[in-house]
Amino acid sequence: PGALPKPNLPSTQRKPIWHADKRIPYSLTTHIIPTAYLREDSDVVLPDTPGNVSKEERKEIVQKAEERLREIRRGYEDNGRKSQHKVLWLCLNRYARTFKSTGGFTLFFAHANGFHKEVRMIISAAFSYNRRDWFAGWEPTLLSLLASQESQSLVQEIWVWDVFNQGDSALLNKGNLNSLIHTRTSTRDLLSFLIYFLPSSFASSSLPVHLPQVPKAEAQRRIRNGFFGHGSLRLPICCFGHSFGGAISTLAAISHPSLFTSLCLIDPVISHPTPQFYYSPIGLSLGAISRRASWISREEARKGFMESPFFGSWDPRVLELYIEAALYQDHDAVRLKTPPIQEAITFNDAETGAAEAWVRLWKKELDPRIKLRWVMPGRTEWVLDPRPNFTQERVWLRPENCSNIRMEGSGHLVAQEKPEMLGKEIRNFLEDVSRSEASAKL
Repeated sequence: PGALPKPNLPSTQRKPIWHADKRIPYSLTTHIIPTAYLREDSDVVLPDTPGNVSKEERKEIVQKAEERLREIRRGYEDNGRKSQHKVLWLCLNRYARTFKSTGGFTLFFAHANGFHKEVRMIISAAFSYNRRDWFAGWEPTLLSLLASQESQSLVQEIWVWDVFNQGDSALLNKGNLNSLIHTRTSTRDLLSFLIYFLPSSFASSSLPVHLPQVPKAEAQRRIRNGFFGHGSLRLPICCFGHSFGGAISTLAAISHPSLFTSLCLIDPVISHPTPQFYYSPIGLSLGAISRRASWISREEARKGFMESPFFGSWDPRVLELYIEAALYQDHDAVRLKTPPIQEAITFNDAETGAAEAWVRLWKKELDPRIKLRWVMPGRTEWVLDPRPNFTQERVWLRPENCSNIRMEGSGHLVAQEKPEMLGKEIRNFLEDVSRSEASAKL
């Protein structure tokens, strides 16, 4: 990767939306790193997605595309994978504390499918400032978390990524996204970032856009000891994973526990194995494939959004932010940053990563030292596992050093619907982690 041409940021570097709010002394910078190498999944010919066709033709194309994805997945699972020498890229946001102070955790946030960092953050921030929380993402949660001085003493920096096939990462990898994925792929990407690219120590000063690899000796020490022991200038990571990001975070913590101190799972996609999952249509994949992906102009997109019952009820200022953040100009069309087929592919992967995380938690493979918190919705909307008492079974798969909380009034999109409540819960969790760390040193 070091010898390859390095791409530019796909979007201009921006200030955090709270830059004028003196309560929150955290800067925002955006960075690029290569993904883990080699890539586990071989290239395939992905199915076509619907263009400008009739309703009947569109339905047929969507059904055939979803069926083809399941056929490819069954082939992956039955025949194994062939790794390939392909370099892809990841885009990450870094929020760094700007005042001089020792201590504090490094937080990592892994997003849900289709809710990449830029769209979630910009839209959600507008709702936070207008006291509207029915559609929001990570940033109002961060606003709620970071607004208090108590929280600021606990949080040194925060990293938020776009997985390789979504958001700005998808733009960086345009033309190279020709395979299905396995949750393990993104798990390896997360571990690669923490081992090889997370800077050796915190610095309030800016970092280069392309993060350099840490020295070889430092990477080897992280592989052996994580962020523990002499020589480590960092505390282990507090990791937060929502939905699809929850499965990634769980598998990463199981695979390399010494990199982590705690794990907060926000209604994660972790479910009991379903052997016949890939033999019947996957509703979420069908919905993703059927999404419109391009418009002649932003104005046409705006008109279409305003005619939609969903988008039409938004505050106009938020809709404008969405139009700017979720779309990009591509020659003669305006397109979604995350192609619908990539969102569908991620839903198609749900059974592989979700089942692996379930089984490994059930087998007690997660180090009991790692504090585990489940943040569950007040409304049950789970589509992968309709069994009674599924939630109760899930949150006690690993009972040691574990707790859970239900977010009343929220559905699966906890981070979007109840950001202020979630921010306060994250602060409570970090305080709990801090107390546990202090007690362990006595």
